[in-house]
Amino acid sequence: MSTDCRVAESDAGEPDPRVFRDPRMVAACFEDLPACVFVFEGPDHVFAAVNRAGRALLSPTRRVIGLPYREALPEVAGQRLVDLLDRAYTSGRPVSGREWRVLLDTEGDGRLREFYLDFTVVPTRPGADAVRGVVWHAMDVTDVVAARRAAEAQATAFEQRYQAALDVVMALQRSLLPERLPVLPGVGMAARYLVADSEQGAGGDWFDAVPLGDGRVGLVVGDVVGSGTRASAVMGQLRAVLMELFLDGCELPEVLARLDRFVARVPGAVASTVCVALLDPAEGRLDYACCGHPPPLVLAADGQVRYLPVEPGGPLGVAAATTATPVQTVWLKAGDVALLYTDGLVERPDRPLQQGLDLLRIVADDARTQGTPPMMAATVPDRVCELTVERMTRDGHTDDVTLLAVQWTGARPTPFHADLPAFPGALAPLRARLDDWLVSLGGSDDDVHAVRFAVLEALSNVIEHAYPDDAGSVRVEGVLDATGRICMTVADVGRWAVPPPHPGNRGRGLALIRACMDTVEIDSSATGTTVLMDRALSHLPAVGPDRAGPRPAVAFGEDGFRVELIEAGSPQVAVRGPIDLCTVTELHQRLQEAGRGGALPLTIDLSGVTHLASAGVQLLYQLTEQMAADGRRLQLVAPAGTAAHQVLALTALNQLADIVETPEGLPR
Repeated sequence: MSTDCRVAESDAGEPDPRVFRDPRMVAACFEDLPACVFVFEGPDHVFAAVNRAGRALLSPTRRVIGLPYREALPEVAGQRLVDLLDRAYTSGRPVSGREWRVLLDTEGDGRLREFYLDFTVVPTRPGADAVRGVVWHAMDVTDVVAARRAAEAQATAFEQRYQAALDVVMALQRSLLPERLPVLPGVGMAARYLVADSEQGAGGDWFDAVPLGDGRVGLVVGDVVGSGTRASAVMGQLRAVLMELFLDGCELPEVLARLDRFVARVPGAVASTVCVALLDPAEGRLDYACCGHPPPLVLAADGQVRYLPVEPGGPLGVAAATTATPVQTVWLKAGDVALLYTDGLVERPDRPLQQGLDLLRIVADDARTQGTPPMMAATVPDRVCELTVERMTRDGHTDDVTLLAVQWTGARPTPFHADLPAFPGALAPLRARLDDWLVSLGGSDDDVHAVRFAVLEALSNVIEHAYPDDAGSVRVEGVLDATGRICMTVADVGRWAVPPPHPGNRGRGLALIRACMDTVEIDSSATGTTVLMDRALSHLPAVGPDRAGPRPAVAFGEDGFRVELIEAGSPQVAVRGPIDLCTVTELHQRLQEAGRGGALPLTIDLSGVTHLASAGVQLLYQLTEQMAADGRRLQLVAPAGTAAHQVLALTALNQLADIVETPEGLPR
């Protein structure tokens, strides 16, 4: 059964008395082994011996001695156990396995029980080179596996509950922090919040940027002592009070005094720190004060990097701080970037604070000046925020990290102005100019989509209805005001067409314009019609441990229209470029050809559509109704973030057609 046993045997196969003093003692040891031991002979693996543990595993009443393995244990057919015996027998080498699941009929009633075995199968060669049989040594680890799996399941349940709790905390944090940063003339901003590497989840860090009625913007970065939901709740109160004080027109000394009094009355708010500033984009004046907070860092346009001087000022609500925190003033130069941050960015348990401040100076300066071409194409505040937080937290961070970057550009954006003829050919050149102007302002992709759609839709209405008898002109103007609202005007000198009470699939243009803009006013008279529209532009901060994921690339200014047939059997058509008055007729013809006039199911990929006007919406409604009459649904590919996705939701087409948000989800 083992190498020692083989060596100790004589040529006749009898035990060598020099090694085995008493064969009965050997047999007793074999019987009492805690592991299951099965001895097999020959290529058919006939049971020659089974110890007590092995019999208990198989069932004490089961008779296996003298029977081949397959006959003695028919229920193991297909479980690949006999393959192990064959392999050890034919190769002459041991074979091992861990935690193999084996199903056995231990009661003889046809019901199988589950066991997990660790085993080794060893070939035997008694007194010769030829293999005589195999010995299977197995340990029943069923209880061990069951205990481990129970622990794993419990750990998984705990992990799921823990993750669910973190998700709730992060959802609370996101709801308390600003969803958007304003886009203001002469100012560029970006912000990044990173949750602590701790079990508490989100905490008391916050940031804000509040446009004031006089053109200034209030800036704040603060930190509430503690972490978890309590700190988040306190943070939300302080942010709300600060916003209200800013909007009431309070100057910084009054803001700090009233905030200090409020903090003293809020449990958990005492000793909160804050850096508050007021930036005047008209002249680059920055008034600021730090209450127990690290000083702002300025990355100057001339290459110098300096921390702003701060007068001593204690945290909020602390009785020891008997004197008001002084407000200081600096004048930024065009291109200067000011960084407001929390101590989680610079403090670590294993390094002094000054070392963290010195490191921030180096890292932020490098982030401003160095980067790959795609990085350098981003705005300076965006690049500085992303790279600085990434590099400062590479060795971990035990506290929340918040960074607000504000750049004073010293320049106001040029207003938009275009006078053009009111005919369909004017749409493409206007779209290209408008896209360039909107992107230069720095708004989000959603803002660019919405404003562009509203303006082009208003222009399409002029082309279709204002001049039914002869050619006319239209004027488009736009400006970004001091509060961050983009104000657009589309004016003509034609005739106002009253919308019919029951337009059918037409007449959605005005409703879509209102859905895209914050306010819409129409001034119509005998001398023409003027549509005034405005929308607050926004820049999205990065809030949370990770961003939601890369958004689809947004194509602006791509006016080449084309339709491609991807799959002919079950037609799949990809559309690129704008779907508007100029292209809708061609698209309709191509779709009818692809779908055989509605005889075939149709999938339309709108991922590459740069503008979906109401004329295109009308066409999609017609196709939807046409296919519904034949018992089919139109399938549209429109990933989130694309121009088509937003319009489909606004027009309720997403309820009438099947929307695929990823091209990979298409049937092939």
